[in-house]
Amino acid sequence: MISSRQLSFIAIFLSSAFAAMNNAYAVVKTSQKDKTPLPSVLKADEVEGDQINNLITANGNVEVRRDNSVVYADKVIYDKNSRWIEAIGSIKIKNIEVGNVVATKAKIKDDFSNGTFSNSVMVMSDGSYLTSPQIDRETPEITVLKSSIYSICPNPEISADNSLAGKQRDLFSIKSQSTTIDRTAQRYKVKHGVVRLYNFPVFYTPFLNSAFPSKERETGLLPPSYVRNKFGFGVNIPLYINLAPNRDLTVTTYANPSRNLYIINNKFRHMTSYGEYELVPEIANNNIIYSQDRTTVNRSNSQYRWNIKGKGQFDYTNNVGMDFVLNKVYDRDYLRDYNNDYVGYTMSKINADYIYRRDYFAVKAIEFQELENPVTEKAAPTVLPMVDYHVESKPTKDKYKFALSSNAATITRNDGLQYRRGTATPEFNAPFNLNGNLFTFNTKLQTDIYSLENNYKGTTPTNSYNSSVFNYRPEASLNWSLPLVKRNKESSFIVEPMANFVMSDFKNGAEKLPNEDSNNAELTVNNLFINDRIAGYDRNEAGTRTSVGARTTYFNKYGEYGLTLGQSLKITEKQQDVTIRGFNDNKKSNFVGLMSYKAPKNFNISYAFQLNESNYRNEVNEVLASFNYDRFTFSANYLLLLRNSQNTTKKDQVSFNSGFKFTKNLSTTILMNKDLVTGRILNRGLNINYEGCCTLFTFAMTQSNPSNLTKPSTSFTFNLSFKNL
Repeated sequence: MISSRQLSFIAIFLSSAFAAMNNAYAVVKTSQKDKTPLPSVLKADEVEGDQINNLITANGNVEVRRDNSVVYADKVIYDKNSRWIEAIGSIKIKNIEVGNVVATKAKIKDDFSNGTFSNSVMVMSDGSYLTSPQIDRETPEITVLKSSIYSICPNPEISADNSLAGKQRDLFSIKSQSTTIDRTAQRYKVKHGVVRLYNFPVFYTPFLNSAFPSKERETGLLPPSYVRNKFGFGVNIPLYINLAPNRDLTVTTYANPSRNLYIINNKFRHMTSYGEYELVPEIANNNIIYSQDRTTVNRSNSQYRWNIKGKGQFDYTNNVGMDFVLNKVYDRDYLRDYNNDYVGYTMSKINADYIYRRDYFAVKAIEFQELENPVTEKAAPTVLPMVDYHVESKPTKDKYKFALSSNAATITRNDGLQYRRGTATPEFNAPFNLNGNLFTFNTKLQTDIYSLENNYKGTTPTNSYNSSVFNYRPEASLNWSLPLVKRNKESSFIVEPMANFVMSDFKNGAEKLPNEDSNNAELTVNNLFINDRIAGYDRNEAGTRTSVGARTTYFNKYGEYGLTLGQSLKITEKQQDVTIRGFNDNKKSNFVGLMSYKAPKNFNISYAFQLNESNYRNEVNEVLASFNYDRFTFSANYLLLLRNSQNTTKKDQVSFNSGFKFTKNLSTTILMNKDLVTGRILNRGLNINYEGCCTLFTFAMTQSNPSNLTKPSTSFTFNLSFKNL
């Protein structure tokens, strides 16, 4: 007998070395015909070998290691003839399955292919565990636990310290006749199980099939959610289908049998080597039993109604990319009937672009679907194609730059104006610095060629345009700013007075050109010094105008303070069918401004305003605020528009979104948007989320009350799911 404290015996085919040690063997060398490899390493406080019976006995802090699996025990007896390892006392097996096994006694094959464990606990990687008086490892892939109890709740404390398993009462557990672990399929299979809440039986299941906690993607049913809307109570039952490592499909069935309402939503996701996209087709039956709203029931004579959505983004190279958005409905009332969505139109588009440094080339197609007005439904435009091209020279030695921008668009309608336009805009830009005064001179010439066709069938023509029209718009501008900075150890103060002067004109007036891409604009501090405040090609800001103002910023240890104030003046003006809100009849604009404060952390607030240039009445007021501290978050918006010559109705609205985290598991969110003029709550909602050790609970209430509804539309969603099931 050989005894040595804390002596390690390395057992990789070293039996000849152990044979010299007075019959003390850690592992015996195998023959050439023996295809069963022995344990790689055996460590113990004491090791003795019995050469006659081919036994090795190890005592004290025994460790038997093979590949990534390790057996710890107080005592281990290895029989070379049968190749069985018997472990006794304080047994722990690491990485034998998907976690660790703790037992009082074990008998396992030396290649760990099969064995038996007595009075065992199997702890998974997430801290959930199974207990069993006997675990039979039948093959490397199949393990059976007899009379097992499965504690399904993930527990990070038990994951870190396996000895804590079973020390506290389990919230949810499953007691079963047997539990089979299939390592190949990475699943648990429970037979004759009883789900228990704190050891109290809740319900019985003859069979239960569940994935390993570490397995992320698995085909099967997802937790259902319960919804209550204007049709009553219904349930969403989602089925997840793992098609491939980079593709999946979620089929969600909404069922409301009492109203004979069924909706099937299919969400397909695909990740490619260049990007990802998803498609979401949805189909609903149209035979609803709902007497309170006959208009909903009788929207269409079709047996089924549908909606398909999708989106995707791809980057083929560093310079070439593509993205798309898809949203099509069977009829204009589908979204409001089934989804409580009251949008006026849907839009589908696809865009491909090439960007290299300052140059870019883009092609896109856009289709609109009218949902609000049935009269103009066939007049919805389709843009196919729209082409943008921009090329820009490198700055010269004096930092001058030349650029050419061009755009071509074709718009077709089933009923209405057929529109084709090509635009080219050469541009010259020259910045220069005079004693700290920063100037930028810019000049450009926009030229447009239109090809128009009046194809009105059922809709009323808005105008009778010439079949071809040529238009041009020259522009020249000069911008000035003078940044002034004062700093000391505790603060910084920046004042930047600014001004610009713009002259522009156009050949043809609004009466000779259609307007497809330009809308009314609002004067703000963000566009006060922009040369053309009207976006688009069909309409442009024209005339002679100037803007003056200043931007100031102050920094200290308490945060950042900002104030921007300015005014614009139209020296000469050409009238069009679009306007820039914020100007008065005397061509002077209101004073537009923005005050802001941003704390070093947690809080910021801004106040945007317009003061009437004659009486300084605050006609436009908007306050944005957000606060984030510890468990509490809050954001709010307040908008007040007083009546004036350009705004005939008063608007007074407030909205807020607030969240609070009561504990690390429980949180809630409240939101509301209210019209203070009418007292109407436009929308509001409540969300409660609880993520426990083994349960996920969500409750949501949303209520929409837009102006075109006679009464609010309310829906409730309830979801309760269990982890590891």
